[in-house]
Amino acid sequence: MLEAEARSRAFKGTTVARLEGIAGVVYPLQGADPRAVAQAVATVLGGRPPFRPEPEADPFRVLASLASDPPAAPSPAHGPWLLLTTEPAAHHGPGGADWWAALAAFRRPLLLVAAPRPGWEEQARAYGARARQGGIPLLGVVGQGKPHAPHFDPAVELGLPWLGCLPAAGGAPTAQVRQEQLWWLREQLWFRWWRLYRTEQVTGPPVGREGTYRENRGSTSSTKYNTTAGVSR
Repeated sequence: MLEAEARSRAFKGTTVARLEGIAGVVYPLQGADPRAVAQAVATVLGGRPPFRPEPEADPFRVLASLASDPPAAPSPAHGPWLLLTTEPAAHHGPGGADWWAALAAFRRPLLLVAAPRPGWEEQARAYGARARQGGIPLLGVVGQGKPHAPHFDPAVELGLPWLGCLPAAGGAPTAQVRQEQLWWLREQLWFRWWRLYRTEQVTGPPVGREGTYRENRGSTSSTKYNTTAGVSR
């Protein structure tokens, strides 16, 4: 059943359509390449790249300008997602606001991107704990490449929602395998967002998408996701 769904163009299109109605903030951890992350995230979302705010921009003003239903995009060239490349705890703008406080206030979910280098697990855990303590909805962690230690299973040992790895050039042996990996990551991302919504950590389902997801929620694929992205707050 799962393999058949993965190869279904219609099902893949439905997944991309679901993701069009949600928005979050992507934060590359130390060692992750922001430009490559932006390109990979655009591929996963099936559209425009995330917007990268200026380092001195006021976080509250940025998020307030994007607060709408469905989520607004800051420019025609970008999607509604943000790519945060400054330290979230640093003070920005005239008022000295920080991104941690702004993300919590606007309940904008956070996606951490880890680079496959020694020590990434501790860094991911630290930022994940900081997000949870601050009341920030945590979508989870994705890897920019596979984890460096083959014996380490992040879905089991990380202690955070592990969604998989971002697509990369040459990262899959065939185009078909790459498409299936991409489909799987999209479904994990959507399923994790849905769990945040069900636990009232984020507001509002995507316009016109809630019923679509309910139709598929009880499928074999949805049940299987609990083993990978099922680490909840």
